[in-house]
Amino acid sequence: MLLHRWVGVFILLFIVIAGLTGSAIAFWRAADQWLNPAWYLVDVGDDPQLLKTLSEQVLQTYPTAKVHGIILAKDNTSSVIFYLAGEPTGIDEVFINPYTGQILGGRDIDRTSLARSHLMPFLYRLHYSLGLGSFGKYLLGVVTVLWLVVTLIGIWLAWPKKNKWQKVLSIKYTAGSSRLLFDLHRSFGLIFSVLFLLILWTGLWWNMDVVIRPVITSIFPVTPTFHLASKAVSQVGNGFNKAVEAALEVRPDSEAYYLRNHSEKGFYTVYLREKGSAGPYGNIFVFVGLDGTILHVDEPQNNLSGDSYAAWQLPLHTGQFLGISGRIIWMVTGFIPLLLTITGVALWLRKVRLQNLKRNIN
Repeated sequence: MLLHRWVGVFILLFIVIAGLTGSAIAFWRAADQWLNPAWYLVDVGDDPQLLKTLSEQVLQTYPTAKVHGIILAKDNTSSVIFYLAGEPTGIDEVFINPYTGQILGGRDIDRTSLARSHLMPFLYRLHYSLGLGSFGKYLLGVVTVLWLVVTLIGIWLAWPKKNKWQKVLSIKYTAGSSRLLFDLHRSFGLIFSVLFLLILWTGLWWNMDVVIRPVITSIFPVTPTFHLASKAVSQVGNGFNKAVEAALEVRPDSEAYYLRNHSEKGFYTVYLREKGSAGPYGNIFVFVGLDGTILHVDEPQNNLSGDSYAAWQLPLHTGQFLGISGRIIWMVTGFIPLLLTITGVALWLRKVRLQNLKRNIN
């Protein structure tokens, strides 16, 4: 009981921040589009321009930058998003109209700001690192381990004797404020404990990656990272488009979501997303030479056990493996740490008051 209480007090601010920001970014892109519609939505025009042409337009505006990734238009009313590196102004995300080549907007996704143009990237960084870079990332990793301990102790404390589940899951609204606080804390904590354990464990994949990933890869086999054996591949003028077209020829029943530019290494990586796939960013990775030659294909049916473990971390952490309903459930779950903090602190303060009262009487 004491360990559950004092560790919970130590981490309460962190878990409230992590929970609320997790809820806020459950529909990250949709929320960002709602806040910045002029960046995301375009009028339908004639045939969209080549990615090479759009890239040239972006680099004309940001001449010292390098394109390292492109989120492709998801439909005919969506913009194309370019990710840049090496831009002195810090701009690393640029939105462009695929029909006209007009730059719709750009931002530094690492900027700390509550302005609508920067709010969602800021909340995302706040969620996984408190906005403190690597220090905050690993600090939250330690907090996550402690939160796991607190959750397991809470399950042990709340587990019903003789399987009297109705008693532990019921909330008595008429039995006084203390009983109400206790019932809320116990019932909601127990109900959401399974989701907490799932979200916390998968969160360690990022926040304690220096520990978790080597351990997992030592237990489960993984496919070696793709490296081009020879860089003697000729580059063509519209390599971006050729890469996407070549990838879609491999899996014509999928959609292209993202293109990663490894042109300095002699290839591109195209992320393909199958219909109904658990991951939001694609589960098929096609490595394409600069001339459009297919070099290698990573797809789920060829995954080793370690690959599958890694691929499921994000869908499980965000609830996206259950579609929209899963993301809604996970979003609601993000508010529960605040409820548990309020009820837990209230119960603790009430107990302290009663102990002081008894001490003064004696």
